[in-house]
Amino acid sequence: MFAIFNDKAFYTRFLMITLPVMFQTVISFFVNFVDNIMVGGISNAAVSAVYATNQMTFFIFVSSYGLLSGASIYVQQFFGAKDEQHLRQAVRYKLWIGLAVICILMPVLLIFGPQLVQIYAREDANQAAILQEASQYLPYIVASFLPYIIGITYASTYREIGKTSIPMGVGIFALLSNALLNYVFIYVFSFGVAGAGLATLIARLLEMILLIVISHQRRESFAIRLWKERTLETKLVKLITLKTLPMVLNEVLWSSGIVLQSLSFAQRPNVLSALSIQATTTEIFGIIFAGLATGIGVMVGSTLGEGKIQEAKKLAYQLIWTGVWISLILGFIFFNLAPFIPLLWTEVTADQKELATNLIRIFTVFLATFSVANSTYHTLRAGGKTSQTLMFDAGIMWLLTIPIAWGLALFTTLPLIVVYPLLQVVDLVKMAFGLYLIKRGDWARNLTIDVSENRTITTVSN
Repeated sequence: MFAIFNDKAFYTRFLMITLPVMFQTVISFFVNFVDNIMVGGISNAAVSAVYATNQMTFFIFVSSYGLLSGASIYVQQFFGAKDEQHLRQAVRYKLWIGLAVICILMPVLLIFGPQLVQIYAREDANQAAILQEASQYLPYIVASFLPYIIGITYASTYREIGKTSIPMGVGIFALLSNALLNYVFIYVFSFGVAGAGLATLIARLLEMILLIVISHQRRESFAIRLWKERTLETKLVKLITLKTLPMVLNEVLWSSGIVLQSLSFAQRPNVLSALSIQATTTEIFGIIFAGLATGIGVMVGSTLGEGKIQEAKKLAYQLIWTGVWISLILGFIFFNLAPFIPLLWTEVTADQKELATNLIRIFTVFLATFSVANSTYHTLRAGGKTSQTLMFDAGIMWLLTIPIAWGLALFTTLPLIVVYPLLQVVDLVKMAFGLYLIKRGDWARNLTIDVSENRTITTVSN
């Protein structure tokens, strides 16, 4: 457990890959934190409306991750195998599938989004005000999903090949632009919650444009003729799709499960503002999860692509323990800071602030558990074990978490402060199952061998 601290080569490589991602996550947290506080200066209803609407954003973000994950696995391994031809085709697959799906989902969300917000707000005393605020915020957020999917295709590819500083720089610029525009639109032009939505849309457009321009000006290998060529190998398309389908299903089921879980919390009256504060605050722990996900993808995935199976297994365990230690340190710090954080939301009531404090503290107690579960998930993913990730992630969500959440919501009168920790215990089961799958060792495979056996080219045209 402690031996990993003596491996200087491991930590040098780990920090070079993950520090830019972690730094960007820190900036993202503080910008989103400030944004949320700005919205909190409008009204309590505005905070609740943004929280409810952003459940759709959460669903899109997580589902997009699953949609691109099948190709991302191959990008990481082709990078390790130094196979640029197939790497470019995997990125092209990401771009096409992402655009196709997001163009289908956007009108669906515009039509049915208000109904979702209404479900969230039905137990809230400010239901009418929440629905009014959400109706102004929703169109801008849905429109922002198109530049988001293009930008994330470029940014994720940069991270998968280990060039994490470029998307970090662009991401920080976009985040700071978002914060500045939020202030201008909300407080200078008095656009209210619509100004927050407009700021998000402009920031995502800026991020997309910068990533496209930089990658093509630098003539990155993955960006060469990305939009012009339509060549994909038939076997590669089949292999990526076979990996993608379980990942998409997993992320859709998991993210919808999270939304349903938060809906079960909303069955208790007047808790949306506390949930919003807790969700905003705990985004800081994305530092751990984003850094570990990138580290595992690049270090373990590329090592598997090089055919170094035993070395990849060793790296996986080192990364898991690294996440545990970071979680324990951050968890201790934020457990003690928790009473002071909700004070920043000036328009939120005292009882909601107290509830938010307790929810934050409960989250920090389980942080190491979440970290192990996250690390084992991404290790299985790096080896292409997408059926196991489906069983491990979405399976536990729908077999345990959702039934328990709604059972407690509908058939008990337990307050949220009791229901919330009871549900976190499920992650102990998830952590143990993940460690069991990693210990089996069958996840460690070189997937590039499967592609090199057949190189028939198929041209797909409009």
